[in-house]
Amino acid sequence: MKRCRSCRGVLRTGLLVCTFAVFSAPVFSAETSPSTNSVSRGRDDRSAAFTLALQAMQQLQAQQRATLQAVEEARQQSEAESKRYERRIESLYRVLFTLCAVVTIAALAVAFYVSSLLSKLRGRGPLSAILKWSPSTATRAPGSASRVSALLARGQALLEQRHPLDALAWFEQAIALDENAADAFIKKGAALERLGRLEEALASYERALGLDDSHADAYIGKGNVLNRLERYEEALVCFEQAADHQQHLHSLPPAVSAPL
Repeated sequence: MKRCRSCRGVLRTGLLVCTFAVFSAPVFSAETSPSTNSVSRGRDDRSAAFTLALQAMQQLQAQQRATLQAVEEARQQSEAESKRYERRIESLYRVLFTLCAVVTIAALAVAFYVSSLLSKLRGRGPLSAILKWSPSTATRAPGSASRVSALLARGQALLEQRHPLDALAWFEQAIALDENAADAFIKKGAALERLGRLEEALASYERALGLDDSHADAYIGKGNVLNRLERYEEALVCFEQAADHQQHLHSLPPAVSAPL
């Protein structure tokens, strides 16, 4: 646009120069040469001035057409760039939409798989017992399980022979080998209960339930201790929970308890 304006200014200046030359030529010729040839010279000068003016106008028009053509080409190029940019944006939107769809489908597939897996695990038993894991159980030596079972069996025999203190030592050895053995804490609670150490017995039963809350005998032992501590409402809740886990009932030696 600035170039067009400059062309128009040049055109106007050229026209003014030509007009001045045409009208000043006769005056100049009359003053310098009063002879009869002055008229013909004035005509020739006017003709030459008109010719120059026409040439200047043609040149200016050519420049103006070239400028307009350049502006039109720039406009067309800008429109082409704008269309290419719009096509790129549209392609990007399509890619993002496809990616979101794939991620959504994958998330739904994972959720469905996890849901089906949890359903299968629930069918096998309580999830708390199935999903329970710790590094100590994973890295435990293969023979330690049999060793723990042997220690628990020896302690159980002593407990049934009314030697709770000796039995407690064997149960503690089993716990030292496997700190996640819920059975060991249950039997330790029974030995402590026989010794009258009720608070320690209660803590042992609660530790067993923390490791595996599906043991009915842990609820029964805890209920017996709460009953002896005269916390009857809590004891009743434990007995009700034990009734709900009868399928996991383990043998417990009889505990000394007070009637409800």
